[in-house]
Amino acid sequence: MVKKSLAAVAVALMFNGFAQAADANSAGAAAEAASAATSTAASTSPSDAESDADARAATWAAQGQLGLIITSANSTTKSGNASFDAAHRMGRWTLSGGFGVLYASTGHYSTQQDTNARLQADLELSPRTFWFSTARWDRNLFTGFAYQESVASGGGFKFIQSPSTLLAGELGAGYRIEKPETLTIGPLGNVESRVRVPGYVKRDAVLQAGLNYSHSITESTKVVNTLLVQYGATDTTTTDNLSLQVKVDASLSLAVGMQLVNNTSPPAASVSSPGGSVGAKHTDTVVTVNLVYALKNKDLPANGGAPLGVAGFNLP
Repeated sequence: MVKKSLAAVAVALMFNGFAQAADANSAGAAAEAASAATSTAASTSPSDAESDADARAATWAAQGQLGLIITSANSTTKSGNASFDAAHRMGRWTLSGGFGVLYASTGHYSTQQDTNARLQADLELSPRTFWFSTARWDRNLFTGFAYQESVASGGGFKFIQSPSTLLAGELGAGYRIEKPETLTIGPLGNVESRVRVPGYVKRDAVLQAGLNYSHSITESTKVVNTLLVQYGATDTTTTDNLSLQVKVDASLSLAVGMQLVNNTSPPAASVSSPGGSVGAKHTDTVVTVNLVYALKNKDLPANGGAPLGVAGFNLP
């Protein structure tokens, strides 16, 4: 009954989003026609062309992050992470997306492998409200899920919007697919075996809530936090990313971040050992120290998936 109710809410929200999109397209087409007529009637000077080029560049933002740690003694430990995020604004629409990878090993054994990606479209309804549709995919080989993927749609509101601070919230509904597996963990934290039931996946209607916060403490220091919760009948996933970014120069920054991922109902006995089961692991935490390089727009926050408070961008 809960699943059917959530699914009905998701369908209603998505249809409302499509209606808003149709209205936006109609308004955008009219605006483009008026703009074309105006540009045809008026001549364009070189300075005007340069201004237009600057305006187009201001609608793009991108950043890349990279972190690497290697230690060597009786055993060699390696860990690294990388991510890339980009956004493009087209009138009332903002398209954003990104991906990230995380890897760690001890000796010859892998102890962490995580790959994730996301894609989102936002439609600005007013200076403070927007409609979003998003798709997410995550493949973490140490959580007890071979993969988790979801789609969702809903509304968002910017509670605080100032040059130094942005606080935005989202609420919507969607659909999630999870592929559970049972892991046998060795003494070094490596996976010794994986057991999956062929053809079995968990499918849930979900409620999705997000909270994005960004605050510039000084001209060179910014703190960013993003919270995402997906509530389903069989499992609730909570992901929180906290990052502190300090500028080195106009394009380069140093970021210290912590990520927390919690699943309320991971597969039973997903973490075990040769000596016997030690129960399911609910929470993963990752601490990173990264170099961040901003492309085209130096104001993109250090944490991928955080709101961007310049030029009208919103990256939930």
